[in-house]
Amino acid sequence: MLLSSQLISYEGQEIMAIICTAKDISQEKRIEQLIEDNVRKLYYDFRHDKLTGLPNRKLFIEELESSLKKAHINNNFSFTVLILDLDQFKLINHSYGHLMGDNLLIQIAERLKQYLHAQDILARLGGDEFGIILNHLGNLEHTLEIVDLIKQSFARPFQLNDYEVYSSASIGITISDTKYQKVGDILRDADAALNQAKTKDKASYTIFRQEMYLEAVNRLQLDNDLRRAIERKEFELRYQPIVELNTKKITGFEALIRWEHPEKGWISPNNFIPVAEETGLIIPLSNWILNQGCQQLCKWQKLSNNYQDLIISINLSVKQFSQNNLVEKIMDTVQNLGMNHHCLKLEITESCLVKNTEEICLILNQLKALGMKLSMDDFGTGYSSLSYLHRFPFDTLKIDRSFIKDMTQSTDKLRLTQTIIHLANDFGMEVIAEGIETEKQWKKLQQLGCPYGQGYYFAKPLTAQEVEKVILEGNNRLIV
Repeated sequence: MLLSSQLISYEGQEIMAIICTAKDISQEKRIEQLIEDNVRKLYYDFRHDKLTGLPNRKLFIEELESSLKKAHINNNFSFTVLILDLDQFKLINHSYGHLMGDNLLIQIAERLKQYLHAQDILARLGGDEFGIILNHLGNLEHTLEIVDLIKQSFARPFQLNDYEVYSSASIGITISDTKYQKVGDILRDADAALNQAKTKDKASYTIFRQEMYLEAVNRLQLDNDLRRAIERKEFELRYQPIVELNTKKITGFEALIRWEHPEKGWISPNNFIPVAEETGLIIPLSNWILNQGCQQLCKWQKLSNNYQDLIISINLSVKQFSQNNLVEKIMDTVQNLGMNHHCLKLEITESCLVKNTEEICLILNQLKALGMKLSMDDFGTGYSSLSYLHRFPFDTLKIDRSFIKDMTQSTDKLRLTQTIIHLANDFGMEVIAEGIETEKQWKKLQQLGCPYGQGYYFAKPLTAQEVEKVILEGNNRLIV
């Protein structure tokens, strides 16, 4: 109730009466309380994740700012930031559905809470990424104990309805330091450490080092340069001859991309291809390689009747298999050039086959049905090589150069090389040995019955003009 009173006086002196008023304000109070509750809820929702109930990125950053201020005031206080990213969470989402994926995130949040103290902060930063601020730890040893506990918790399966699912997380770690003045710098370094961890095996962690920041800056610069290089057409193709080992006769060429930066000179594919893969630039780059390589082959075949069966090998990136029209693009390229389908060989690294196996298998079968040849590159470096021989329609196996390099010194590598050759023969496939650099390696491969090879022993990767000269001279045998 709202009570009020008013004095009534005569000429400001004699009090004539007192008027008292009572008003029921229950409704107003209910409305005020409702507004207050809604504002409180909106404020809470604004700073918390709806699915898990954990603090969200905004509240995480606020708490991190608080920890940073405390560390600047108190020299004895230190904290650690952990950024966790789930390994293959998309695969779980695709396999079991998004509701199952949400259930998994809730269970992970509950497990992570078990290892934290009251003053620590656990947040869901978005998607499948979690952040932790360890405010009660004073040294790296204690941090790693928590990390070990987290890894052990992920070793136990998660129950998703009738399914038992295993998950793991990569972890980037940043330890507080007086050099940090901004929260953004801490998160930047934790992300850099996380990216480094994700390049290792699953369930790995990495502690930030200053070199990682420089690597990240260089990587960003390389990404920018790569985008400009595509626009400016700074790339060239080199063609490494593939030869018949017994006769040294050239049977084909593998198209290899090269980049000459206008300021930095030649940049190794080992440096820019991973960046192109990560950013998706590998798709336009690979399309250019396909068009350029096929055009070049058609030009060479017109120079001499002796080279009508010459084969061009083009590498496919795993990213290209995400294109809905990959088969059509390849087919259009071949048809527009009037090229023989059998003269195009598409190479796929064994690591590409680990993800989206069914989709890739379907695409490869379509390409095979169109008459194109298929080659598994870097064979023997993966984990499921034998199963791939059954499932995928490959015509050729390429023995990875790591086997050839040590073959003449290592009995194990020699036996493995021999086994791969026998396997290929049993499956009716051709074999190409990569990285042949010495006469001793060449002769040993001949003895093992390997029919084809490539490497610096025969020729370095050649320019299109150098290949043309070889064809015009009628020299289909090369050796350095």
